Amino acid sequence: MKRNGLGMLAAVLGMTVALPAVAAEADQRQVNQQQRIHQGVRSGELTGREAARLERQHRALKREIRQDRRDDGHLDASERARIDAKQDALSRRIARQKHDAQAR
Repeated sequence: MKRNGLGMLAAVLGMTVALPAVAAEADQRQVNQQQRIHQGVRSGELTGREAARLERQHRALKREIRQDRRDDGHLDASERARIDAKQDALSRRIARQKHDAQAR
């Protein structure tokens, strides 16, 4: 019995330590995507219209993350999965727009 209690305690402690890391990972991913958009503008891979559209989508995703965190201070598993899927889609759109052979 004591062994199960210690295992449960270790799992709970592990999860509480991992939660801030998940939040930091989402924030770092947002920063990376923002940098990719700016780099695409600087290099001419993104037109002004493409960059504006991607920036708007990026801001909408940031706003959604803020709203989800505002409710209870963190993201639960379903919110995290939904946001990850949206970040994946935004990342694909950035890559597609940067390599679509349009010039400024």
